[in-house]
Amino acid sequence: MWCRIAVQILVGLALALAGEPGLAQQKMKLVWWEHANPPHNDLSKELVAQFNRANPDVEVTYEFFAMTPFFKKLAVAVSTKTAPEMYTVFSTLMPSLLEKKGVAPLNVQWLGYSSLEEMKKAYLPGALDGYIYDGKLYAVPILAQTMSLYLNMKHFREAGLDPDKDYPRTWDDLARVGKKLVKVEGGRMAREAFDFAMISSAWTMIQMEPIIHQFGGSILDPSGKKCVVNSEAGVKAMKLRASFAHEHKISDPTVTVATHALPASDLSAGRVSMFITHPGSVAQFGPALMKDIKVVPHPQLDPAKPITATYGFALALNPDIPAEKQRRVHELIRFVSADPKKWLERVGTVNPHNGFLDIPGVREHPYIDVFVKDISTARHLTRSPKYNEIADAMHRAMERVVLGRENPKASLDRACQDIDRALGQP
Repeated sequence: MWCRIAVQILVGLALALAGEPGLAQQKMKLVWWEHANPPHNDLSKELVAQFNRANPDVEVTYEFFAMTPFFKKLAVAVSTKTAPEMYTVFSTLMPSLLEKKGVAPLNVQWLGYSSLEEMKKAYLPGALDGYIYDGKLYAVPILAQTMSLYLNMKHFREAGLDPDKDYPRTWDDLARVGKKLVKVEGGRMAREAFDFAMISSAWTMIQMEPIIHQFGGSILDPSGKKCVVNSEAGVKAMKLRASFAHEHKISDPTVTVATHALPASDLSAGRVSMFITHPGSVAQFGPALMKDIKVVPHPQLDPAKPITATYGFALALNPDIPAEKQRRVHELIRFVSADPKKWLERVGTVNPHNGFLDIPGVREHPYIDVFVKDISTARHLTRSPKYNEIADAMHRAMERVVLGRENPKASLDRACQDIDRALGQP
């Protein structure tokens, strides 16, 4: 009798639980953090919604933040064990995340490959190298970026220039052409011919490192333990960086409507004629605006020996979550990164799968040949566990020179003091 009563109680409890939402079958909750970029964020939100519909036992929440603040937010979250289950990482931050043990090695079998070597063959040559340490893969790239020069063809034609023939190949060309494009009204610059982004340390690094490399310099020595950007090459690069405002007077760095999420807003608003930005700006601008925009290779010191910059964003896994959650994050990574063509069409970025250029329709994408060319001549941005500190020091150095007219060598000496101090921390 008591056995029968016990069974009835258990059955009743089971039925009650089944009738209570969230008691019998609680959804596994996952959170994904990412940097702000409107077309990118729109696609990510759409992919999350599709994944949630296809996996009713999982609920993924997607959140995004302005780029540089996001880098710092993630660093703090990793250090305090408060990071979400999945996050999109900037390639230059990988050393810092590894040092903090803030990113987990990925299981390539859960990603659908028999081995890491097989997975490497599925991507463009070298695409995974920046995310492999000690033979283990720590992130899956969703895009590989570079920087190219965008120009307003209307402005060129109004100035009597042919955008197909007269676009600048070198920094000297840029200054010469810029003097025909700049507009000054009432003693104030009404339209800049060219400008660098002033909005964040991340953009300072992305736009200035190629110049340093073109002069034969670098920010750190080969060991990555000492700052050397105050060398002759670094000083020349900083002088060039400031010359468009100070010497050539085709730029006014105090006037901008750009934001972290939309750094090329001055170009899209017609307030500047030339700007260096990434392939994703094609999607940010949209087809109507792109009718007036031309994209050409990144300016060089020597066009015969081009040097550009590359960086990337990749999906990484929190190492402090349970194995079952880790497995489901792998499924999410596979789902988000599965369609390179969609990333190109919606976000305008290169998702570095092998055979990317052979996907039907990819070669018809606006200026894909320019982007691939600039990626092919690129060097990675500085990689260091102290990347944030290095970027902040370089940004302050640039502001002192460009805005405060400080001597470039003196400003870079101060930057190296800050960087060496950061590198010396445990």
